[in-house]
Amino acid sequence: MKSAYLLVFLICYVACNSDKEAEIEDKKKKIIEQLTNTRPVIKEGYQLVTRHVGIDVYMYRSYRTVSVVFYPVINDISDALFTFQSEELHLNNIGSCSPRDVIIHLKYGSYPAVNPDGYSFPKSFIDADRRENMYTVELLSDGNNITFSIKNPKPGIWYALAYIKWEDPRTQKVEQEGLVADCHTILYTDLQLKSDDTSRYMNCYKPLSLEYETLPTLFKCKSEDNLKPIKLDLNIATTTVPTSKITVRVQSESSPTEDNFILFCVFDPSVNNNQVVTFHAYPNAVHFINLDIIDGNTSNITDCDSYATSDLDETDNQTLVSLMRDDKDRFFAFDYGLPTTDLQDVTSLVNLSSNEIRSMRFEINQFIDIGGSLTIETSLLMSLKYYMGYKRELKKGALLAFTEENQFFKVVVCLDISHASVPLESGHCKFNDRIKPALFVLNSTDSESIYDKVIIPFPEGALWYLTFRLFCDSVVCPCRTSHNGTRYYVDTTENSGEIDSTTFSNVTREGETECNATVVLSISSNSCVNGRCSNHGNCGINTFSGLVMSFCSCSSGYGGWDCSDESRVDSHFYMLLAVLLLTLSNLLFLFSIYVATIRFYFVEAVMYLFTMLFSTFYHACDAPAQIAYCIMRGNMLQFGDFYCGLMSFWVTLLAMSIISLKLRSFLQIIGAIIIALLTTWNMHSFVAFLTPVACGAFILLVSWYVDYKQTKQVKYPRSYYTTYMPLGIALVSVGLICYAFLQTEQNYKIVHSIWHMIIAISVVFLLPDVKRHNVNPFLPDRDLYSSPFWKVLNRRDEP
Repeated sequence: MKSAYLLVFLICYVACNSDKEAEIEDKKKKIIEQLTNTRPVIKEGYQLVTRHVGIDVYMYRSYRTVSVVFYPVINDISDALFTFQSEELHLNNIGSCSPRDVIIHLKYGSYPAVNPDGYSFPKSFIDADRRENMYTVELLSDGNNITFSIKNPKPGIWYALAYIKWEDPRTQKVEQEGLVADCHTILYTDLQLKSDDTSRYMNCYKPLSLEYETLPTLFKCKSEDNLKPIKLDLNIATTTVPTSKITVRVQSESSPTEDNFILFCVFDPSVNNNQVVTFHAYPNAVHFINLDIIDGNTSNITDCDSYATSDLDETDNQTLVSLMRDDKDRFFAFDYGLPTTDLQDVTSLVNLSSNEIRSMRFEINQFIDIGGSLTIETSLLMSLKYYMGYKRELKKGALLAFTEENQFFKVVVCLDISHASVPLESGHCKFNDRIKPALFVLNSTDSESIYDKVIIPFPEGALWYLTFRLFCDSVVCPCRTSHNGTRYYVDTTENSGEIDSTTFSNVTREGETECNATVVLSISSNSCVNGRCSNHGNCGINTFSGLVMSFCSCSSGYGGWDCSDESRVDSHFYMLLAVLLLTLSNLLFLFSIYVATIRFYFVEAVMYLFTMLFSTFYHACDAPAQIAYCIMRGNMLQFGDFYCGLMSFWVTLLAMSIISLKLRSFLQIIGAIIIALLTTWNMHSFVAFLTPVACGAFILLVSWYVDYKQTKQVKYPRSYYTTYMPLGIALVSVGLICYAFLQTEQNYKIVHSIWHMIIAISVVFLLPDVKRHNVNPFLPDRDLYSSPFWKVLNRRDEP
């Protein structure tokens, strides 16, 4: 009857605890109510446009554990005010929750690409300076809110990436669930916008007249969908002689600031009240033009006259082509190329001449395209001989002879978002007075630079522009090659034998003023990095309220964006030693099996055997991929390891109890079912371990008390109570302390191996030797071989 009550109690306990998710949600709602009751203070002149309540925030391990929030920002906004508030959700009554560092990255157009774990980005990744600015906010999860302001933000979608500050997992403790405080970090955020309605519409392509006394003023106009420069014709009307100069500041999509503009110049209306400013614009975009009065020294500001007589005429032969999109059937998988009917390949052959600039554009869509990585590859189309590795062979020493077939040229490739820049022969890209390094410089005189590649993680949702320009070598100088022959120049002398490396020929040859070349272009997008994570990780998909991004989940100690960084990978010897410790430490269960067998505990011996096997093969399978060995799926081995481990505790406690064989068999079956439920519910929870152990200990103590009350004497030999059992309990206590409190990722292999050995040895002292009489507890006796168990295995005599 007692066992029936016990069974009902255990089933009810498991059923109640299985609703843990409902309990978490209930507590989370209370915290959310607390957050929403502390209503945000809306500043005067601002409008609350969006808020997110109760966002789960986790410790950074990879992009699998980050949380993403998006904020829509409309046009004509002078200030975007972001509010963040984080708090700890305490899910049990153990200990307390300390505030944690929450990191938030804000970025326009796409998800921020960061590496909080300290791994470096792959070498082929684009330089972060070429991307949109990223803002970082840090706060504590103590319930206090902070605000972050961005002046004149770009209209569109802004994204926030939130996570708890990274800590090295190798130094963190392995905490057992149910023994420590269960803390959960949540985040509240909202966005308030301040509108700016002071701007007036104008026509960029018609003269603008305004009075000097009305300055400062802000205009906006929309450009045409082409690459032609805008000639802004300003006419300043005044009734008095101006005493100050006028600055012209232009920005696309948002009002210009002191640091954010595409054009900034100054002119003196007293000298010339009609000023023409010519500048490159963003195609099909609204531009804000700020005219202001400035006093003092303006020598550090460009004169607007330089824009009126700039070298923008060189863009007269600039053409623009929209690329064709070729969609695949997977997340973030698409290509862009020149329109073609070829269904197998969209690699484009771009024909260039030295008297033109070719621009191509393609669109990265918001939400659906930004979660992967964009790969851009370019290569000069050289002769077949060049591709076969000849590299313009060396002739007669360290110099390379010139042949009339050789062409010397380079192609400068620029990459921009929402606008096209002008490639320069110096290997830079120019957009108005902003100059930056080109994306690629393909040089036919260097076999190592005819090909280049760049990977852009989480590309911004916008129109992207690629601009190509071909430059011929006008003069070819007689320079020497490098020592390894990878760079070569013309040498007009025909010398034989050893040539002094300090000797140069003074003879030069006129190069080509006009030339042609073909560039091979490939633009492709895929999940992770080219759809994979090197050979040391899996490419996964993470979702947040409709937002989707790809990420790499690395294994075997590898890290980095594509799991190619092996700086923290243990040596092969160290990994092998760790696996041997975790697996071979289970061999001490052979002694437990032996002792259980000679003492006639056959059910217990079988459980120890399966515990040893499952633990050994699970740790062999859970090892780094380089040395892992799995005889079946890892989750099956893990379940078997935890289940057989708990069952071993259960049957051992029942073996120590003074109960009948029928009741013991009944309780073993009941325990097998309940432990299976507990292991399936949460095998890592300390409650799943404590429940069968506590119940077994309760049955043990009750049975001992009942037996002593009936017989007035102890059941087992005195040495069991004074020596063996205290020693076994001490060993189990040390093992539990190691298992529950001393394990870290760094010492796991050692401490967990000690746990295996201690538990295996403790069984030897805990099993009472009462089925035999007056024999050594660690040696078999003759009665063992006449037991029913062995008779089954013996061969029958022939009739």
